[in-house]
Amino acid sequence: MLMNRTVVSLVFILVLCGASWLHAAPPPPPHYQLLLKTPPAIGITSVALSPDESLVATAGGDGGVRIYDAKTGGLLRVIDGVGDHTVVFSPDGRSLVAAGFHMDKLVALRDVTTGKLVRAFAGHTEIETYAIAVSPDGKLLATAGTDKQILVWELETGTLRHRFANQLTPVSALAFSPDSRTLASGGGDRTIRLRDAGTGLLIRSLEGHGDWISAIEFSADGQRIASASCDWGSHRGHDWPRETGRGPEKSEWRLWNAASGELLRTANIPGRLLSVAFAPDGGSLACAIDQEVRLYDLGKDASPRVVTTHDGLVTSVKFSRDGASIFSASHDHTVMRIWLSDGGEEWRLPGSWEQVSSIALSDDASLLATGSGDLRFARGLFKADSKALGPGAVRLWDARTGRLLRRLGDPGEQVLAVTLTPDGRLVASGGAKRDGSGIVHVWDSATGEALWSMNDHAGEVLAIAATSDGARLATAGAEGEVRLRDIRTGEVAMTISSHARGATSVLFSNDGSFIVTGAGDGQTRILDARTGLLVQTCKTGISLAKSPGDRLFNSIGLSRDGATLASCTASVWNVVGAPVRIWDGKTGTLLRNFTDEKIQGRPIALSPDGSILATGGKSVKLYDVKSGTLLRELYGFLKRTQCITFSADGRLLFAGGNYGTTNAWEVDTGRHLVTLFTFPDSPEDARSEDWLAATPEGYYDGSAGVDRYVSWRVDDEIRTPETLDVKLRRPDRVSSALSGTP
Repeated sequence: MLMNRTVVSLVFILVLCGASWLHAAPPPPPHYQLLLKTPPAIGITSVALSPDESLVATAGGDGGVRIYDAKTGGLLRVIDGVGDHTVVFSPDGRSLVAAGFHMDKLVALRDVTTGKLVRAFAGHTEIETYAIAVSPDGKLLATAGTDKQILVWELETGTLRHRFANQLTPVSALAFSPDSRTLASGGGDRTIRLRDAGTGLLIRSLEGHGDWISAIEFSADGQRIASASCDWGSHRGHDWPRETGRGPEKSEWRLWNAASGELLRTANIPGRLLSVAFAPDGGSLACAIDQEVRLYDLGKDASPRVVTTHDGLVTSVKFSRDGASIFSASHDHTVMRIWLSDGGEEWRLPGSWEQVSSIALSDDASLLATGSGDLRFARGLFKADSKALGPGAVRLWDARTGRLLRRLGDPGEQVLAVTLTPDGRLVASGGAKRDGSGIVHVWDSATGEALWSMNDHAGEVLAIAATSDGARLATAGAEGEVRLRDIRTGEVAMTISSHARGATSVLFSNDGSFIVTGAGDGQTRILDARTGLLVQTCKTGISLAKSPGDRLFNSIGLSRDGATLASCTASVWNVVGAPVRIWDGKTGTLLRNFTDEKIQGRPIALSPDGSILATGGKSVKLYDVKSGTLLRELYGFLKRTQCITFSADGRLLFAGGNYGTTNAWEVDTGRHLVTLFTFPDSPEDARSEDWLAATPEGYYDGSAGVDRYVSWRVDDEIRTPETLDVKLRRPDRVSSALSGTP
């Protein structure tokens, strides 16, 4: 049974108090932390099955553990901030251990039902934990990470029993034998070591793997060990991007006699192997290889059977106790349960790939437009016709109350650009149709009535802009053309070509006399808006190689008087980028070059008076344009910013990003005001979805059904709206935050 792709059964964690809200007012007592039931927005790295097989737990890169009903895939609860690499249940199923990237260097034991911290294990000296294992008798916990240590603890007391320090390389795999007497470890030195779990003494070493040990598993009877090796260091970012001279990826799994160390079988495999699992009867081995889950018959040398495929690397596989099904997790943000009898899916829980790629605000700051699509398409990783792509959307919001007014557009299209006429009467969008060609739409913002659509760009529309009088529209396409149109009819008055690597940005001067365009090769052009003649070309002077799997954008910002122009070339993911440059907006003369590598990042925006530069990244940074001094840093995103706009009076700044969220800040103080969320129950329905507007203090407003998506951690307990002792659903507090009222 394939579940409806509803986000009701998934979780995305957003901390609405604490360090992420540095400039927010103190929260009302007690401390409220909002937990949202939305899809994981980053890859899942570990999946675990509770001993009674009623629960499935996953850990992912956003630092949260999600717990699902193993039979239905429905979400049961969220345990936040506990680790992003690996998760393991205790043998009694009452608690779980999760670890990963922790600034406090702690490994956490949490209560499964309440999420409360039961115990913290302190001993690692670096922030990343790569592997954990709990002994089957529930007495011991083993952990390993970047500090090249293996630590073994008493699970009940937290007492450190063994410290195996100064390993040759980090240890990336750990496993206890079924009788809990032996601990196996392996890592970058390509050697598996078996130790007596009680005494810590080395029993034997198993050598022969040609690369990092990525996984170790004991058979249920303890007689055999399965081990996997691959370029795990590249997987963890230690050697990325992979050097072409190293050739294609190669992996290997090996089968050993646990008692004697004798090598029983070897299989060499192209691709990356990150996880292995024995069937309960020991007759087969499940392997996570690239995007596939493969099943090997250990009784014969037959070709493996492909059980299922994911859209990204498969990171973790687990068998059910009866061996009838397999649970798998992947970097494609999904977890699924597959029946081995027929290869059918019992359920598949999709991840969230939505990226708010563009944002626009009316001059009176009353209407906000956002355009979003699948970030995999925006990065250039997937083609527009890929079945795996999530839907696109144009959304109109009341910027004074945070309320979602309507959703527009065909969900089959990817939206990469939106703009509003200054009076807010018309909204225009640009993006890609299913065949990859560019599409432009214009609607009446008050009614949602479609006025016209044009499918005349050969490539997706990457940028769009309207003149201050609302009469003309410019659209910029990936094929390298910019078209100037009548905004009422879509009729093309002029086409400006030859933007190398695509026309990635476009802006009109406020008086409409000139137009500025940016190209993916880093060049910025200033053109006469009436004739299309080139006035000046602003060159980066820097050669930028194309980032692997990431397209280059030249982002531009222009002050209202047209005197100041900013440009910055960077990849969509900000993997590569050039420092920001400031130009005379009318002549193209270079005024200053911010050589500081910190003053870079896509996207960028200039305040209306040209005095403040905003740059994107994992936060929004505001700089003084003249001096390059950092004025303040704006927090609220958990990932990368993809679009920024100032209000016409310069008081507010709105930005959208990779979690499908939109944030608002007060520019003068840096105070975070509101975050906007959407929850499309049915991605195929382009008109209906739930929404939420939340303040850093924990107050919120939303659609009638939004309460089913929200919960809070209050004094280390998870609360739902029904069990809260205060009323946090306060539309008045949301609107007052946006208006600047305390």
